[in-house]
Amino acid sequence: METQQKPVQSDEIDLGQLFAKIGDFFRGIGLGLVRFLALIRKVPIENKSIFLAATVVVAGLTIAYGFLLKKKFYESTMILSSNYLNKRIVDNTIEKLNLLAKEENASGLARALHIADTLADNIAKFEARPFVAETDLIELEVLKEQLKSAQENAKNAKVIDQVIKRIEIENRHAFELKVRTYNPAVISSLQNSLVNYIRDNEYIKKRIEINKQTLLEKKNKLQDELKKLDSLKGVIYANYKTMAEQPRQGSNNVILSDRSVTNPIEVYNQDLALYNELQLVERQVYMQPDFEVIDGFTEFSQPASASLPKMLAQAILIAIGLGYQIVALREFNKYLAALV
Repeated sequence: METQQKPVQSDEIDLGQLFAKIGDFFRGIGLGLVRFLALIRKVPIENKSIFLAATVVVAGLTIAYGFLLKKKFYESTMILSSNYLNKRIVDNTIEKLNLLAKEENASGLARALHIADTLADNIAKFEARPFVAETDLIELEVLKEQLKSAQENAKNAKVIDQVIKRIEIENRHAFELKVRTYNPAVISSLQNSLVNYIRDNEYIKKRIEINKQTLLEKKNKLQDELKKLDSLKGVIYANYKTMAEQPRQGSNNVILSDRSVTNPIEVYNQDLALYNELQLVERQVYMQPDFEVIDGFTEFSQPASASLPKMLAQAILIAIGLGYQIVALREFNKYLAALV
């Protein structure tokens, strides 16, 4: 009696069937996308009245807002640097000015900035942001810590190079201040008022005065030391000139011995070093780098607010989206009514 053999099940995968299923999957996605685009195109055609009405209403409101309610505004930026400024101080200062600018009466902002009420009435808003991003400063501190713990080997050479580059960050205490006004003529007269308002902060004002006083005292001290060195150089020069003129056997050269009280080369080098330091102090007194305007406001004739054509283009896009929402709500309402 013959025994029937059972078919042997194979664990092997038919690659042809697998690729066919993958192809069907992507084909289905493509057909779904085509159907979706066809539906998007079909809805406005079948509901022209809804889309046309939404476009007319939104465009009309936009035109009315642009001509009747919306004021054109102008913007300008200024970069202010100070060793005594930080984000909290700047944010607090700008917040106070914005609160005064929002008041119905502009006299409070006018008194704070020491400007006329007519100028203060045209100021809409103040903004401020750090000129160097806080992420850069945080990265700098992290790299410094890595440098401290790094060993002097080739593996950490890259880290050390990164630290050196990040340490060169300039204007880490600088802030970009922005003002928005309804009249561009206000911008040119607002810079000094805003700078003085920030400088008159008691915290900043005291430190500026102390730093300036210290620099002036150092300048006077250096000038006195240079005068003394000039006198000493004159005495040394006259002394060595006299010694050189004395008759000596074989040569009139001046011979310096260990018993010399003063080394003339050291005196002249010290004089040059003090002079260079005096030049640096005078530069700091004149430029006041601890509080200075790097780049001031610029008066622009073109408004920063959106123009009417741009507003209309945005309005049309909003109207189209509103039309789709209305159609979707209508169809959903029909579906609910059919269930009842």
